[in-house]
Amino acid sequence: MIHKNCMNVRLEHDRECAACDSAMDDALRCGFIGWRGADSVLQAIQSLEAQGLIQLVCAADDSNAMEPGIGRHLSARGVRVYDDFQHLFEHEHDFHALIIADGIPSHARLTATALARGLFVYLCQPPVPLIQQLNDLIALDSRQKVGVGFDQIHLSQIRQLKTWTAEGRLGALNAIRVKVSKPRFAFYYEEFPWVGKMILNKEPVLDGPATHEYAGLLHAIMYLGGATMEEYTVPTEVEGEFYRVMPIESYDLCGIRGNLASGTAFHFIGSRASKTVVPFRIELVGDRGKAWYQEGAATAENDCGLKASVFGNSDPAVESLKQFIDFVKGRCLRPAVRLEDVRGYLLASNGGLMGSGGIHSVPSEHWKEYREGQQFAYEVIDLPALMERSIKEGKLFAELNIPWARKGTGVSVRSLRSLSLKDYISH
Repeated sequence: MIHKNCMNVRLEHDRECAACDSAMDDALRCGFIGWRGADSVLQAIQSLEAQGLIQLVCAADDSNAMEPGIGRHLSARGVRVYDDFQHLFEHEHDFHALIIADGIPSHARLTATALARGLFVYLCQPPVPLIQQLNDLIALDSRQKVGVGFDQIHLSQIRQLKTWTAEGRLGALNAIRVKVSKPRFAFYYEEFPWVGKMILNKEPVLDGPATHEYAGLLHAIMYLGGATMEEYTVPTEVEGEFYRVMPIESYDLCGIRGNLASGTAFHFIGSRASKTVVPFRIELVGDRGKAWYQEGAATAENDCGLKASVFGNSDPAVESLKQFIDFVKGRCLRPAVRLEDVRGYLLASNGGLMGSGGIHSVPSEHWKEYREGQQFAYEVIDLPALMERSIKEGKLFAELNIPWARKGTGVSVRSLRSLSLKDYISH
């Protein structure tokens, strides 16, 4: 039906619409949790505030007492600032949506708390580390108030790839391939207590390239594999190889391969263990040719004469949050990424770890230490070339007969409902 105050088309689940509480053009009143390390989210908020689309009224971060710089800046802008998110929930009642950019271990708890308060939630990527956590949140979000901030899908170049596949321009889609590697120094693992961990204070983490900084690229595979512009897909079988190079609990190098429900094969290689930066590259292989996008390029490209039709250079973090605002205000029917759209990403990452049989340490003779100033990191010898071979040949590292690699097993994830990280921690 049409709501009499805001003329908003209500969804079948009759979700509450913040637009009904104020004029459609009023700024959305938001809270924000977890600003430390969330520079792109802060910048997106500031950009949308300048456009009059959002108003940040309160914020919390548990680092504020020790590092009050950002908190002071927010306070000077009239934002009420708290050192603890519980205090925010106790004292703040006049906002409609919560932006969650806190560390991975707190995402499930904060989202559940916000939903219990009746708030809309913008959950920054990656949402949660385990498939059972996602299932629990979907059950709690019966009114579909959560949008997930996998913002890579808002890159115009990735939208172009999606347009070509959704329109059938590449023919039947046979494969999707992604590779990326950027170095991480030792201090990276000291900045936040959960980085490099599998579990922290009994909360699941599963930190690593496929499940943290490049989670959006693994999710993009599920987006590009969907049959329509709005549709996502899921894997059916997954094989993985997870490795640690730095002396951490979790992993910093992985390969994940499998088949999507459509029959399309996918292949993901993500790393923190090379001194040389490998910009991310997404490649689609169809019956009629290939299309690809490499980080930094102005447009998506192809070898079959297709002309680009999707243009723009907007900040994907801004576009993602803006679309969520439109959803809350009732200007569109759904967030770009719903909780249920994340299922494919989690089946791939969780199934990959299961197939790997745990996280395997790369022996010291196959990596070397390097330094920049006082900081150090480790790099796997010839890793960029090995990643290129893996993608080009469609093989994981063990199939390339690399001496440090250990072959995983294929796992059916059609009925995967839970994963225990304790079963995969090396002692």
